[in-house]
Amino acid sequence: MTQLLTNLSNTINEDLIIPLVSGELEFTEDDAECSKVILKSKRKNVFAFSLDKNLTKRCDMFPFFNQATPLINKVNDGIIFYKNDNKIFVLLIELKTNNLGQYKKQLQAGKNFIFYLIEVLNNSFTSHYEIKEENIKCLVFSLRKTARKQGTKRHNITYKKTGGLNIAEFQCNDNHIIEKFVK
Repeated sequence: MTQLLTNLSNTINEDLIIPLVSGELEFTEDDAECSKVILKSKRKNVFAFSLDKNLTKRCDMFPFFNQATPLINKVNDGIIFYKNDNKIFVLLIELKTNNLGQYKKQLQAGKNFIFYLIEVLNNSFTSHYEIKEENIKCLVFSLRKTARKQGTKRHNITYKKTGGLNIAEFQCNDNHIIEKFVK
């Protein structure tokens, strides 16, 4: 995992990286009421980034796509790589208000990007990384009243399988523990 983190750090634009500070990752969304989620981790084997950030060195996120095509640049709010035992997990993060809108398309775009990124890493470095689909978890944080607290010490999180995505919904503007998502 250490090599994967190093390779990701060398591959992803530094302006997009979300640093682990005092065991916390902070995901923010400027134009939403669900403006912040803090994910805490007991481990340091975590790498996070956001394709939804404004880049200091300005460029279009996907310059090879026709920017005039609607929805072509859909992305989710954050991506976390995490190792639990010998498994690599990827958490796709999406922050929403009450209206979930196009969240499934954004999460699917994130999942597609993960598979592309893994192929880029495998092509560029001497390692062979593989992410199993069941280890890609989609976490939607929203203000909706239907988003119930999940994952207490007594209960595991239930992911709803929809359109090839494993999705669970949680309350926004709160702190969460990463380890509860990767079992």
